[in-house]
Parts: sequence; C-alpha cells; structure tokens
Amino acid sequence: MFKTDSVLFLALFVLIALGLLVLWSISFQDNSPFLSVKKQMIFLGISICFFILFSFLDWRIFNNSSLIIFFYLLSVALLILVLFFGDKSSGSAGWFNFGAFSFQPVEVAKISLILVLAKYLSSRHLEIWQFRHLVVSGIFAFIPFSLVAIQPDLGGAMIFGVIWLGLVAISGIRIRQVVLLLILFLIIAGLAWSFLLQPYQQSRILSFFNPEVDLLGAGYNREQALIAIGSGRLFGKGLGWGSQTHLRFLPLSKTDFIFASLAESLGLVGVSILLICFLVIIQRLVMWANIFSYNFCKLFTIGFAIKLLVEAFINIGMNLGLLPIIGIALPFVSMGGSHLLAEFIGLGMINSMILRRA
Repeated sequence: MFKTDSVLFLALFVLIALGLLVLWSISFQDNSPFLSVKKQMIFLGISICFFILFSFLDWRIFNNSSLIIFFYLLSVALLILVLFFGDKSSGSAGWFNFGAFSFQPVEVAKISLILVLAKYLSSRHLEIWQFRHLVVSGIFAFIPFSLVAIQPDLGGAMIFGVIWLGLVAISGIRIRQVVLLLILFLIIAGLAWSFLLQPYQQSRILSFFNPEVDLLGAGYNREQALIAIGSGRLFGKGLGWGSQTHLRFLPLSKTDFIFASLAESLGLVGVSILLICFLVIIQRLVMWANIFSYNFCKLFTIGFAIKLLVEAFINIGMNLGLLPIIGIALPFVSMGGSHLLAEFIGLGMINSMILRRA
C-alpha cells in the first residue's frame, strides 16, 4: 500500500489547529468553561475515526450503484424527516437535537449528492452533452436542493446547486446549455425570494446592498465582523484578548463568524496561514483528480474540492462584507460536528483512492 498525501494532511492539521486555538480562546466564557472546545474535540475524534474507516475501505465499494442510491435515498429521507421533527433555530428546521449534541443532515446530503453525480456523470461522460443527462443529473440535485430550501436554508441549498453546476460543467456541458441553466437559475431565485425565504433572510440580503440602513438589526452581524477583522491588524490582539469576541459584540463567533474571530486574535498573519492552508488543500485535491485514471474518482474528488472551495469562499465573503450572510460554516474551522463529520468522510474516500492510486 502506497503512502498518503502528507502535504495535504499537514495543511489540514494546521487548519484544524488554528480553529481549535481560536475556539479555545473564546470558550472560556461558556457557562461551563471550555465546553465548546471540549465538544469540538469530541467531534474531531469521531470524525477522524470515520476518516480512518473510509480510508481502509476499498474505494470501489463507494462506486457501487446500489450502495450510492441507498446512501442518496437515506440522505433525502433525513432531509424530509428534519422538516417535521427537526429543531428550529433562527426560523430554520435543519437539526436533529440529541440533548447536548445535534445533527444537521444537509452536510451528509452534500456528500451523497457528490457521490451520485460522480457515478452518473462518469458512466456517461461521452454523451453528457445530451440534454436528457443534464435533466436527470439536475433532478438528483434538485430534490435535496428543494428540501433544504424549504427549511429554509438558503446557504445549504446554494451549495447543492453549485456542486451540480460545477460537475456538469467539468463533464462537458455546451454553451447553450449554460445559458439555459442561467435562465433557470434566475427563475428559481425569483421563486425562492417570493415563496421560500423568510423575512429575516430577505432583510439579510437587502442589508448586504445597503448595510447602513439597519446597523443595529439586519446589518449588525456584518458591521461587527468588519470591526473585529479590522482591529486585528497585522499580528492580532492575541488569543483571549479580542474585544469584539470576548465582550460578545460579535454574534456566532464560534460558527459563522469564526473567521472574524481568528482575524481579530491572530491578525493578517493568522488569516494568511489559514488561506494558504485552504489553497494547498484545494490544489492537492485538484492534482489528485488529474492523476486518478477512473472518471468516478476524478469527479468525486473535484466535486468535494468544489464543496470546500465554495463554502470557504462564501463564509469568508460573509465575514468580509462582500457577500450576504446566508449561514455557511468555514470547513474544518467552524465549531460543529455535522460539517466536520461530512468533511472527514469525504476525505477518507479520497484517501482510499490515493492509497490505492485509482
């Protein structure tokens, strides 16, 4: 058995360490001191176990049509169940609550979508330009997209759309089909605005275009994140000394706005290290996608890279005030077990492909 990619996992280690350091510096304010970082360590331990499990499994198991469809249908079933039995947070029913822990099925559904699209598109890559394949692959994406949009979770739904669009584009889509997709996207966006988005979500998007209108309401999160990032300057205020995070002016400092927390504590130096780690991870994934000889492996790896890249781009863009606040976690860094578990499962599958040089 060949060695794995040490460069990729070194970058991953540094990225996770940065997240844990920032989380540790914030979590002493918990009702039970350092509870957040303790929970994150548990999430990390469980996720690493799944990574090891999926790494040792032969990747060809993941290429089994019956298993992929079962995994896809299971994730769809969980998305349906969470609508009826999920725990509501900020008006969105997206979590199963198990006391001290919760589970967000949308994260597992992202991996299942990448799997089913990689299988479908890889077996039809010579004829993917045919419109029927675009429609069928689009249906695979639309089902979880619509279920997540109903929650409503605008950010999660957007990720499904981008994963599908990215994979069909790589598979050989034609120009006129791209135009058709853009028109379809605009129609869906208009319908979502009118019928799916809650007033608080609409106000978040509107505040992005004119944040000064409601600085104490819809524009508050964006303003506090920018203050935290700007105050960090070159070297940051130091772990445990960030005024915006520790005086609790910055909301969701452990999840959606952990990038701003990191920038305040570690400054431009810390932010630069984080961005370099993300770029290294994406570069290594793209490199392996080009090395793999099987189309399924290529498409799954690219799909997973698209997921990470888009989530990181949106999260950082939210923190910098460049994008509307739509609730996307920063991969491997934000507090939360669901996204961490999905990310390590995806990496475990890719590591199995690397170990066996697919």
